[in-house]
Amino acid sequence: MSLEIISPEDRKKQNQLQTQVQRSHNKNPVVSYLASLGSKDSRRVQKTALDQIANALSNGTITDCLVFPWEKLDYGTVNAIKAWLDAKYAPSTVNRYLCAVRRVIKEAWRHQLISAEEYQRATDVQSVSAQRLPTGRELENNEIRRLIDACLSDEDNPVLGLRDAAIISLMYSSGLRRAEVVTLDLEDIELNKGELRVIGKRNKERKAYLANGAVRAIEKWLEVRGIEPGPLFYSVNKGGNIIRHRNERLSKDKKKQGIQPKKIVARLSDQTVYHLINKRAKQAGLIKKTTPHDMRRTFVSDLLEVGVDLATVSKMAGHDDTNTTKRYDRRSSKVMQEAVEKLDVPYPED
Repeated sequence: MSLEIISPEDRKKQNQLQTQVQRSHNKNPVVSYLASLGSKDSRRVQKTALDQIANALSNGTITDCLVFPWEKLDYGTVNAIKAWLDAKYAPSTVNRYLCAVRRVIKEAWRHQLISAEEYQRATDVQSVSAQRLPTGRELENNEIRRLIDACLSDEDNPVLGLRDAAIISLMYSSGLRRAEVVTLDLEDIELNKGELRVIGKRNKERKAYLANGAVRAIEKWLEVRGIEPGPLFYSVNKGGNIIRHRNERLSKDKKKQGIQPKKIVARLSDQTVYHLINKRAKQAGLIKKTTPHDMRRTFVSDLLEVGVDLATVSKMAGHDDTNTTKRYDRRSSKVMQEAVEKLDVPYPED
């Protein structure tokens, strides 16, 4: 991969960035940084970002960020990374990548691979300040109803339909992230109180609440799931059977060693939630793309629409900062649209 962000004349620097560095995990700045992140998804996403940067800086010589010499980055190189990213990605993505680079360089300083002065100088690069319209969308109430109806109309697998309807109802009612949905256990829910105990990002615990419709949806699911301890939501096979345990997935190395897989709890993955929302949206005939996070956006926006104050909504969504919650608020767009509709454009009617 060719990346013209480092001067071709700077041969020494280029050679340094193409040299792999083998370190134990307890001395690796990337491992330390990824370990500090609060969720498996965050670690996966930021590892991918660092892999891309390592690959670009080394001209394809290094594809794994774990063996890239991050301590060799200086102010000029980090600035060049910013320029390269800015030409490829949206501002929010550029800033996320830059955040990962800064944090890894900081971990390099903590591991005494660079001096404090080198760390400060290398990370003194400003974030991108440009703004874009927020991604994703809100769902209309009739779209949520159509999603639930699509689940309950599943004649091929009614048990799966009940599970999916309960998940969709729960996500809209409580604004849960998909990673939070799959970590729920039966003991985390009190249907008589309409309460949930949720473990969110950075292992933070909060209470969430269920609307009456969501309570009914979960009660119907529990009629087929049963009240045995374990995950609130299990896998359901094509025959409509609930799968409570499965064989663990082994790496190729473990398979070669003849290690036998253990039986583990068949908890859903967050990717399963993504696929089921996509599947049910198509069955419901929703034209616009629909993702699990759109359910969360709708939860936040609908609460603000009915007058719940921003601080309360932020707490209910598990946001540390109300500014994060504001990004979900689309009310201003509706106000502007309503204002435009009041204009009289004198174009003749047919």
